[in-house]
Amino acid sequence: METDMRSTDGAIFSARHSFQPNRLGYCGPDENDVLFEACLSNKRSDQLVKALQGFRAAYPYLRFIAESIGSQDAFDYRATEAYWIGNDYLQKIGPGDFYDHLRARFKGKFPKEHIKKLFESQSFAPFPHHALHVFNAFSTMGTVPESFASGKGNDETAGALMDKCKISWGHVVEVDEMGNLTVEYEPVVRHGGKLTLDKPVLAKVLGEVQGKSFMLGAKPGDWVSFHWGFACTLLTPPQVANLRKYTLSDLAIANSTPPPD
Repeated sequence: METDMRSTDGAIFSARHSFQPNRLGYCGPDENDVLFEACLSNKRSDQLVKALQGFRAAYPYLRFIAESIGSQDAFDYRATEAYWIGNDYLQKIGPGDFYDHLRARFKGKFPKEHIKKLFESQSFAPFPHHALHVFNAFSTMGTVPESFASGKGNDETAGALMDKCKISWGHVVEVDEMGNLTVEYEPVVRHGGKLTLDKPVLAKVLGEVQGKSFMLGAKPGDWVSFHWGFACTLLTPPQVANLRKYTLSDLAIANSTPPPD
């Protein structure tokens, strides 16, 4: 079954990037069939919106971004693209407002002094971007499942988990008959407690489940986003550039912010 590979509906865009970790049981409600069918049909529904509101990490960020740009729809496409990929709307969000958002959300997780460290002594401000949460959750935000290694774990394990959990951008090299992809991408690795993008490697990326896919039609030369090893959507060159830019910013902030005592 084939469907469009790109959607400009924010709920569908968010569903595409939430599908695989939800399927694996890492986050969100037990509504994976709702997410998948919405991605296949490219149609927003009340049931889909309710399911997406059940993602306790992503939804508050999306709502915060949307409100910051004057939208009442947490799944406004501008907000979902900003969170999952990165775009210029992130630049419209004041650091003070984001600081207040994090303080309110995570005040029970760690002392307020720690959140300040994300904003102090930086040549750039942190943004409500998915990878910021990923790279800091393991060592600071404490919102990932207990089964994951903490940021204090060994470099190989922590780096590999963060690489899987971030949104990656891959250049399609090969597509098999089922719609699964081979891509070239830059993985996140950790050395000496510091995160970095490593040299490009080839990786297999799943593109179908039970004979159904919302990525059929992808071809060598395309760029795709993928999350936990599953292809999410086609990316335009500006989206690739933004995803890489904000991921590097998030890496730098994680590397300069020590974990709480």
